[in-house]
Amino acid sequence: MKADATKAILISAKLKTEKGRENELEELESLCLTMGMKSALKMRLRLHSYNSSTFIGRGKIEEIKALINELGINSIVFDNEISPTQERNLHQLLNTPIVTRTKLILEIFSSRARTREGKLQVELANLSYNLSRLSGRGKFLSQQRGIIGARGPGEREIEYKRRIIQNKIVHLKNEIESIKKERAVQNKNRNAIPSPQVAIVGYTNTGKSTLLSRLTKGKHNIYADNKLFATLDPLTKRVDFQGGGTALFTDTVGFIQKLPHMLIAAFRATMEEILDSDLIIHLHDISSPQCMFQHETVENTLRELAEIKKKPLPEILNVFNKIDLAPNGKYLRKKFSGFNPVFISAATGKGIKELLRATKKRLQKRWKPRKLKIPLKQCNILHEIYKSSMDVRTRSFNKTVLVKFAATDENYARISSKLLSEI
Repeated sequence: MKADATKAILISAKLKTEKGRENELEELESLCLTMGMKSALKMRLRLHSYNSSTFIGRGKIEEIKALINELGINSIVFDNEISPTQERNLHQLLNTPIVTRTKLILEIFSSRARTREGKLQVELANLSYNLSRLSGRGKFLSQQRGIIGARGPGEREIEYKRRIIQNKIVHLKNEIESIKKERAVQNKNRNAIPSPQVAIVGYTNTGKSTLLSRLTKGKHNIYADNKLFATLDPLTKRVDFQGGGTALFTDTVGFIQKLPHMLIAAFRATMEEILDSDLIIHLHDISSPQCMFQHETVENTLRELAEIKKKPLPEILNVFNKIDLAPNGKYLRKKFSGFNPVFISAATGKGIKELLRATKKRLQKRWKPRKLKIPLKQCNILHEIYKSSMDVRTRSFNKTVLVKFAATDENYARISSKLLSEI
């Protein structure tokens, strides 16, 4: 699939008894634009039944064939997942490349991955997808039929291709596992003097990278773009709170409806870090007509992830971004008031102070107020308190220093035990 201005017909096919989303083709169009494909026509098909060989019926195929010639179409994009046989038959009948939503998303991920781990994960997802589509292609791969009861050349070629892909998958998994172990060591070192962990999650293109850039006051030149999946690789940066204290904020990969399962599997190691955070900021695009639907998609994905890992979800803070772009801001604020929300504009900075205050308040449920009296001869412990705590305040007396700070139970136990051991 080339990244030039390809003219495409976008198709969403559903049975007449099935419910459809109003924006399903608009989202597919955004995916196409991300890959440089221009939507010439959007078609919502309602079928009595799916055709086993061509997915859609002959009448619809003839209608599309006429449109291809009339509009100069050079690609057909389905929001549906169709079988390899159906894809091949459609390609032959329409004489036009057939692209599925899954393949489109995989292409976008391939073009967006930047780190070595991200590239390996996307390659693994692509191979898993290709492996799943080898089945049933014996006749297509074979140049001649085999003798009855014998293994034909097509079957042998499938097995050969499958073995190559499976070997590559094993190799990639080993490489990713090696990187995962390296990251575990890095996390262990980082957690030796822990800080509050905040994960920013949300539907793709809700402004997560823009928010992280705003929170860090633009110090790190964080890439952000108004495109789906503009950034894939997680990025963690330290953010300062007003009045003292810091936290580590991580920008995670965006979610989307019908995210291919092989991508979820490939990026699971990265997504698992969300469950290890102290707080989740669920960022919404309040200007989107599908804001509520996107909210449910993200919430469902988080619950599924928690069930898979058998870990409880951290507390979630609902943040509604792009309030500056919302056409009816007062109405929307009232509509989402039940979410105990914070309303912001990451682009303009509006509401960021309120967000940091709300974040700090939520973190204090785990990072509780503490108090210690430290002898002057043990003031070296203050260095560790400053690194691993929030809101550190000191008051000196003749032979001691009174320290007030916020820390988790684990941090406080570690600091206290060190203080006692050195007395």
